[in-house]
Amino acid sequence: MSASSLRSSPLNKKITIKKMKTYKITKLFFSLCFLLALASCESDDDLQAIRATDFTKAELMKLHGGSDKSWKLTEIIIPEKFRDDPAFMNTTCVADDIYTFSVPTSELYESTIEVNIDLGDVRCFETYSDAESFEGKLLYDPYTLNGVEVFKTTFFLDECRITNNVPVGTTTWCFEDNYPLVELTDDRMVFSNAIFIGEQTFGFVFEKINE
Repeated sequence: MSASSLRSSPLNKKITIKKMKTYKITKLFFSLCFLLALASCESDDDLQAIRATDFTKAELMKLHGGSDKSWKLTEIIIPEKFRDDPAFMNTTCVADDIYTFSVPTSELYESTIEVNIDLGDVRCFETYSDAESFEGKLLYDPYTLNGVEVFKTTFFLDECRITNNVPVGTTTWCFEDNYPLVELTDDRMVFSNAIFIGEQTFGFVFEKINE
């Protein structure tokens, strides 16, 4: 059989058509793989975690308003297994407390500022203490990041349980929580142990009091 007759034979046509179909299927397969890979990359970009950063002096105006600013502690961030433990603060007992943050007295902002706390009527440790007290302070620690001065701003909260032990006297147990500022807007701020925004396991959420 000659080469020319082979090219024009029905068998050769079937082979050619089969090769063309295989080529088209292969091309379609690789196109789909490319589109899936592209979609995966876009999805990864959308879900990429945002690292918590510290704030500039101008940004911290949202915290204290240039003088002082009052906030409500609206959420205690804590693992679920501890939420019903009477030894821990909970969101319900702090709902009527008011925290007032003031502007630093030092022009360098390198200072510790007392936070004024007005406690409401609902107690946090009523089940096993006769009284309780809270003390707060804010530590500003300046440093330079990529040529810009920023401040690591840490909130310290001392929670004390006071028990009257007759006839021994009064016993006080105090515990301190401290978390850096990781989120800040005009109306909301979060102090927590988060490295990435929204991934905290412990912390405090404050919302501005609307006057």
